[in-house]
Amino acid sequence: MKRLIIFITVIFIGCSICYAQDVTDAAGKDNLYNTQVKVFHSQIIDDDFYLYISLPDDYDKSKKKYPVMYLLDGDVAFGMAASIARYLQFGNTIPELIIVGIGYGTLKKNEGNMRSRDYTISSKRGRSGTGGAPKFREFLKEELIPYIENTYRTNPRNRTINGYSLGGLFAIYTLFTEPGLFNRYIIGSPHLSWDEYRIFTVQEEAFEKMDDIDAKVFISVGSEEDEEKYFNPIDEMVTLIVEKAYESLKMETKVFDGGTHLICPPEALSYGLVSVFSKER
Repeated sequence: MKRLIIFITVIFIGCSICYAQDVTDAAGKDNLYNTQVKVFHSQIIDDDFYLYISLPDDYDKSKKKYPVMYLLDGDVAFGMAASIARYLQFGNTIPELIIVGIGYGTLKKNEGNMRSRDYTISSKRGRSGTGGAPKFREFLKEELIPYIENTYRTNPRNRTINGYSLGGLFAIYTLFTEPGLFNRYIIGSPHLSWDEYRIFTVQEEAFEKMDDIDAKVFISVGSEEDEEKYFNPIDEMVTLIVEKAYESLKMETKVFDGGTHLICPPEALSYGLVSVFSKER
């Protein structure tokens, strides 16, 4: 029996070699999601950023102005975001969007990925090169957003930011420090424990100054995420926002059953898009 199995295996291997491979480039199909890739130099930060810009399929044929979603961690999240948006648009669940993925051209810190610099809200002891969120926020406000709105047909009153983990920390930091910069916030598993939970000091100061926040906010977390690092501080932050009862703030939260930190990004974005664009298709 053992020899028979070996003999059959050899036959199948031999047959598979008999088929000729005819592979050619798919002309015109190498630019998925109508994507442009640009290198943008920020004078505020004195560094280059890679922009992954997805335009609606009918952009060149229409005169419409589109909402824009600014996507943090664009190097890893852009393809996922563009695919999810297309799925939801096919189902008429969300409107057509311009997606701007903001990245560094690499996923590796030693090759120039500076998310730890740009998304962290304070300089943490033992972590050099952190605490750049204020500058990164100014880069968005003074350089990137004006460039996008001057270059593409956008609706300036319809801006979304999506951030996950450290990106989520930056998004919620922006919600508290400059809430009018975006009017939709998709915040997945924000890293609120950063630097001894410093964001809660930012939140407390913001609550003392602001009477209202006019925004749609979606915050999510996975049920299996680390309680001290993610789940409990997120739960506490949501409770504080609810207790503040901002009149114009519309917030939805979701816990993904069985979700871990690296399983949840697609779910956070999918449900987040549906939430912040509800009734606006």
